[in-house]
Parts: sequence; C-alpha cells; structure tokens
Amino acid sequence: MTKLHTAVFCDFDGTIARRDVGYNLFKHFSGGRTRELLPDWKAGRMSSREILVREAAMAPCTEADLLEFLRDFDLDPGFPAFAERCRAQHLELFIVSDGLDLYINHLLERFRLAHLPLITNHGYFNGSYIHIEFPHTNSHCTRCGSCKGERIREYRDRQEGPTRIVFVGDGLSDACAAPEADVLFAKKDLERYCHMHNIACTSFADFFDVARTLEELGVLAEANNR
Repeated sequence: MTKLHTAVFCDFDGTIARRDVGYNLFKHFSGGRTRELLPDWKAGRMSSREILVREAAMAPCTEADLLEFLRDFDLDPGFPAFAERCRAQHLELFIVSDGLDLYINHLLERFRLAHLPLITNHGYFNGSYIHIEFPHTNSHCTRCGSCKGERIREYRDRQEGPTRIVFVGDGLSDACAAPEADVLFAKKDLERYCHMHNIACTSFADFFDVARTLEELGVLAEANNR
C-alpha cells in the first residue's frame, strides 16, 4: 500500500518557542505601549501587517539590543527531537509564522535548527528601528501578514497526489490554517477558537505530546523502531 504523503506545518511564537517572542519583543522595547494595539487586532479591525508595522515604529531596538533580549527565550524542549524524527522518517516539516525572520532565524541557529524551511515575514534593522517587509503574497486573506492557510493550500496544489497536513499552533494567527489541516494540534487561543467554530483539534502541551499522538495515528513510527 502506498503511504500517504504527509507534511507538518508548525507555528513558531508560543508553539516552537515556548513564549511569544514577537509580542514580548515589541512590548519590551515600547515600554508596554504596543499592548494598546492588541484589542483591535484580536477583533479583526487591524491586520497583522498593520499591527506589526505599528509595533515596530513604537519600539526602538538595535541589533545588539535584540540579541541580548533573545537570550531569555527557549524552544519547546521536545521540538528538536521531533524535528529530527520528522527528518529521519522523511516527513517534510515547515515553520510558518506571522512573526519575523529576524528573531526566528537567530533562535533556530542557536538550537542548530537553521536548516528547517521557514515561511514568515521579513524584518531588518534601519538605524535604531526594525523595518518590516511582507514577501509572501496572500491571494484572498486580508488579516494575515503571511497567511498560513494559503501557504498550506499552495503546498497541497504542488503535490501530485493526496496529502495529509499536520498543523501545530497556539494563537489567533493560526486561525486560517486550522480548517486546512487534516490533523490539528491546538492550545491557548487557537484551541479556544477551534471550540468556538466547531473545528476538531487535539489539545497539546508540548511537542512530546504531539509526537506521542502522531505515533498513535501511525504518522510517526515509534521512536525505538526508527
């Protein structure tokens, strides 16, 4: 029997990273002023592109400041082993984020995971501020910087046969991806969103939980059978 092609898409902030790096970054360097923007974003009155640009303009930060700030952030303890199991078992693994490559790349390099494909928005330093670009085009979504749902659909369209999509996320920026997933892992705001919209999901605390469930579903072989 031909094995069903499977790809895994994972959010970064609050999912792979244990805390939301982008939110805390702009909150810290703005002296907390960026928190006033969140209600409009959560209510859909402000897009991710708008809030990211406005947050960056409120938060002066140099590259040295950023590197010092990132020292306090870690990844989910189960993620490096999960990524290695995906590689060993030929499961494509993508990081999809509505944050910034500026800090994601640094953290991935620290944990020797810089080889993983990353789809996100682009941040760069211009003087003492972070400037933001949006290299990924959304065909329909007006809410997201880089719409994870559209990225998943684009991936499916490139495949020659049936494809099973696993998605792992934690926040409202993952809402567009939720209905596109065949196997959905959710926590925090994303889990509440799924319950409100009758989207089936599996709750998880960390990537150890994700790996165990994927073993039970036959997506991952058991660790001692690799």
